[in-house]
Amino acid sequence: MTFPPAIDIELGQLAPSITLLVTVFATLLFALWQKDSRQTAAIALVGVATAFGFTLASFLARTGSVSSFGMRFHADTSALALTFLILVGTALAILVSYDQLRRQDLAHPEYYPLMLLSALGAVVMAAAGDLVTLVLGLEIMSLAIYVLSAWRTRSRVSEEAGMKYFLLGSFGSAILIYGAALLYGASGSFVYGDIVTSLTAGVSFTDGVSFAAGGDGGGLLLASLGAVLVLAGLGFKAALVPFHQWAPDVYTGAPTPVTTFMSVVIKVAAFAGILRLVAEVFPYLQPWLLTALAVIVAATLVVGNVAALLQRRVKRMLAYSAVAHAGYVGLAVLAAGEQGMQAAIWYLSAYTLMNIGAFAVLSLVVDAGDEGDSFEHFAGLGAKRPWLALAMTFFLLSLGGIPPLAGFAGKLMVFEAAISQGYLWLAVLGILTSVVALLYYFRVIGAMYFGKSVHPPQAFTSGATTLAIAIALAGTVALGLLPGWWHDLVAVGSLAR
Repeated sequence: MTFPPAIDIELGQLAPSITLLVTVFATLLFALWQKDSRQTAAIALVGVATAFGFTLASFLARTGSVSSFGMRFHADTSALALTFLILVGTALAILVSYDQLRRQDLAHPEYYPLMLLSALGAVVMAAAGDLVTLVLGLEIMSLAIYVLSAWRTRSRVSEEAGMKYFLLGSFGSAILIYGAALLYGASGSFVYGDIVTSLTAGVSFTDGVSFAAGGDGGGLLLASLGAVLVLAGLGFKAALVPFHQWAPDVYTGAPTPVTTFMSVVIKVAAFAGILRLVAEVFPYLQPWLLTALAVIVAATLVVGNVAALLQRRVKRMLAYSAVAHAGYVGLAVLAAGEQGMQAAIWYLSAYTLMNIGAFAVLSLVVDAGDEGDSFEHFAGLGAKRPWLALAMTFFLLSLGGIPPLAGFAGKLMVFEAAISQGYLWLAVLGILTSVVALLYYFRVIGAMYFGKSVHPPQAFTSGATTLAIAIALAGTVALGLLPGWWHDLVAVGSLAR
């Protein structure tokens, strides 16, 4: 009988998470005292910027330990890169919310603390090295976003969105937790590394003590079933088919600033969990797991793009577009290992910028009641608000994969990663569905420049939202023109060892 070494504690790796937690309390106390949502937003931005600084410091000092708490919390390249995306997405969502909350009469003191709390859970998920940490981050993130989804309390649609998300999300969490229990039953541990050791060497880990267990096929099957359930729970958050049913209704019913945050941060966190699970555990389980995941990815590509093509409202179209993009990230997930992790992180980087940009533009097109997102409301936007139409054009072209924007480079990387692992048929399907995607993206572009204006454009302007659009646009163009620098930064040591 052998005992594990003392658990390593690296509190410095927790600095971004602790900063977000402190900012949650600071923003809540200030909001209750001051009642000014824009000043609260400024404090939230300072907290996110500070967390970003800590993350950058950890990223630059990767020569030391990249994990702590007995491999339960990672600070490797992939975890830090995904944390960057979560913080960038949160900061841009705060900017989009800055003026919109007062415009739509939604400026309640709990808004920014809840958004930061959800971001905190997402950061924990990005760093999770075991199933308990993953579930902890998932629940912190989910409970806050359930409330934000129903933030428009006087809207039946928003309340329905929040209730639907809460009920379906609870089922998803329950499925994930049951899968974690099965994995523990098969291996005696929640830590990914110990699960792999148990499956490969017949060693079980219970209460921190390892002992020879004599592996058998039954344990491997039990672990594989557990992994399927964990993947299903995370697939719900990532909006993979057939776990995507909530996404169109919740994205449509939630206030647009909340949808801006949800469409990016929640998806990045979910794929952080999926990437770690598939890269570290799946190779040692039943081979049919990857086949099942390939079928899910194929269904996501087809359903997301075809359903988006049938929509008449831009917000709902972008919701199904988000489902489709989950499929493109899934192509990189199937590649697993360093190349797949690298491609997935790069694609999520491009997706974060171009998707937040599209929703930020949408927030300036809809009215104070968050209505008016039909194609007809975008008609004539190119003549009446040319800068806004130009930005939306760039974001939609990037989402469609048109060079030289970020979406094009991202799709090339995920297709290459899939082909390298023998998924040529999925890469071809991804190319075909990308052509379908161009049809519905060009419908919006065509309406903006060639459609006859029926509804007068909204006169509302927001300096904060304009800044968010400018940042997202600059990032979308820069990543497309210079894809190598970020690709190289996340190329070395993507997985903790």
